[in-house]
Amino acid sequence: TSCVICLEHVEEQLSYQTMVCPSCRQAWFHRGCLQQQAFHAGLLCFRCPQCNDREKFLPEMSSLGIQVPTRQPAWEAGAGFTDMYNRHSRCDARLCLCAQGREQAGEEG
Repeated sequence: TSCVICLEHVEEQLSYQTMVCPSCRQAWFHRGCLQQQAFHAGLLCFRCPQCNDREKFLPEMSSLGIQVPTRQPAWEAGAGFTDMYNRHSRCDARLCLCAQGREQAGEEG
């Protein structure tokens, strides 16, 4: 059996260092790998990487000592996603049919 996160060998029995997803029971993890995932994912995105379960996974992992920070995911912090939050406001059609011209942006897109 291998850790779903690092793909290294993991014991096939539960221990302090070895954890399993309470929902799918197919995903095995090293405690350290799971803690790193929780740190990077934050509270909103922390879930089982195998089955994507959050309802059973989050409370169970928290009760087993995995600390999940209350913040946005690390990959969305900083300037990495700023372009995604800007709305496109110019018509790029070859023949623009808007009476006000290419620079006109409506509320609905």
